[in-house]
Amino acid sequence: MYPMIRECLNEFLDVLDVSAANGADINLKDMHGNFTMDVIARCAFATKTNSHKDCNNPFVVNGQRVFNPILWRQLPLFLLPGWALTALGIRSGATESAHQFFLQTTQHVIRQRKAEQNGGKHSKKYNDFIQLLVDAERDKDELHDENDANEAHHVNEGEEELAVERKTLSGNILNKQLTETEIMAQGWIIFVAGYETTATTLTFCSYELALNPEVQERLHQEVMASVDANGEISYEELSKLPYLDAVLSETLRLYPPVLRLERKSVSDNYQLGDTGVRLYAGQPVEIPVYAIHHSDEYYEKPDTFNPDRFLPQNRHKITPYTYLPFGAGPRNCIGMRFALMEAKLGLLQILQRFRFFRSPQTAVPLEFKTITRLIAAKTVIVGIEKR
Repeated sequence: MYPMIRECLNEFLDVLDVSAANGADINLKDMHGNFTMDVIARCAFATKTNSHKDCNNPFVVNGQRVFNPILWRQLPLFLLPGWALTALGIRSGATESAHQFFLQTTQHVIRQRKAEQNGGKHSKKYNDFIQLLVDAERDKDELHDENDANEAHHVNEGEEELAVERKTLSGNILNKQLTETEIMAQGWIIFVAGYETTATTLTFCSYELALNPEVQERLHQEVMASVDANGEISYEELSKLPYLDAVLSETLRLYPPVLRLERKSVSDNYQLGDTGVRLYAGQPVEIPVYAIHHSDEYYEKPDTFNPDRFLPQNRHKITPYTYLPFGAGPRNCIGMRFALMEAKLGLLQILQRFRFFRSPQTAVPLEFKTITRLIAAKTVIVGIEKR
């Protein structure tokens, strides 16, 4: 999928070129949101959207409906029990038609691919999420990706987690093939997990680079030293850039896309360490990610943007399970590696050509939206200029 993301970046960079040439401030969320929409449509649904120029594209319209929920539908989610929500037909804060669009689009692509296979049409090779799910026979040798060994998300991998992961992946799941309904569900969650969260991360990262020009310059130097004569870089080399990983990791710590994680206990009478607290089977558990990331018990000057804390020589100081932008354990974010690749490649290409800076329109501090499960600022505006 790497070449597909690179192609989407070409269109994004052209748009930034115009903004930088005109000396206009940019709304980071809109710009990065259009980019991640193009990427997820291309890599998950084999569809070209060109969101920068076509704001009426069905992917853009329905994506905005999913992530801009209606207040009267959202409040019951916080106030009513599950059985009442089921009776009222409320499954989320967005309109049902928006969700159905992505489910039906996935179903259409699945059936098209299967028809091509059954008809003996093998001339075109697809390298996207849907094809991976259609072909979902996994080899044990493909379960782990060694390319990301340099990245900061590994700080959570303690012995207990690794043991649980090995146990989970040693079962019959390795021989399972997905049904059409399961593929449709995965297509939906890949969109939900891959569009808004990555756009948000790129938005806040660009904002912090604008406020911290010394960090931006240091990152620019690493970027320029790593690319070839054409300004390109391989996936393997991209994952090995320590300061780029540190800058994104610190962004995800300061602005975790999901403010809290929700899990459900599957064990009865499970004791939480030496706290004296015991869980019963089926009990919901909420992990306050934002609060943990901003606790001075775990991070020195937690409200300060300091990428150095995630450099390889400093990661050992981070207490396991206090850095949770992707969750942890076997049920961590399904799109973690894809999101990191997309965000890193995007930043690397942007910083080669442009510089973000604080403008009179840049809000300091940011004002955040309320009543939301995802972190979101009302507006994030910065200046941009060509290097």
